[in-house]
Amino acid sequence: MADDNSDIIEVENTESSEKAFDFLRTVKTLLGLNDDSTDSLLSVYVEMTKQSILNFCNISELPTALNYTLCAMVADTYRELKSANTTGEVVGNVSSISEDGRSVSFSSGQEFKRSVEDKISRTTELIRYKKLYRLD
Repeated sequence: MADDNSDIIEVENTESSEKAFDFLRTVKTLLGLNDDSTDSLLSVYVEMTKQSILNFCNISELPTALNYTLCAMVADTYRELKSANTTGEVVGNVSSISEDGRSVSFSSGQEFKRSVEDKISRTTELIRYKKLYRLD
């Protein structure tokens, strides 16, 4: 008689065995930044870009295949905004952040939003993950 537990296969929890993707570190590497002076700004840019991608694709969770796409979009937008400003500062500096309410205020963030939206509309990689709504 076979043991009842002989058919049980142990499955490794891949979520706990893999480290979470570090968007901020990846963006900073792409930009060649070594200090922490832009961390809060870049973190907000990552979240804004992520939300824009989720909205564009009509999905609730970012597929891991788009992690580097998101980072490249943030880095490109950061470079564009920095070079577009004659003072060398990044346009759209964060003026306030509140943690629990998840609200972020910008002194002038429209340029960043417009730049991200332009990139999303041109990014064919995102089209593969876009979900269409069905009307019943």
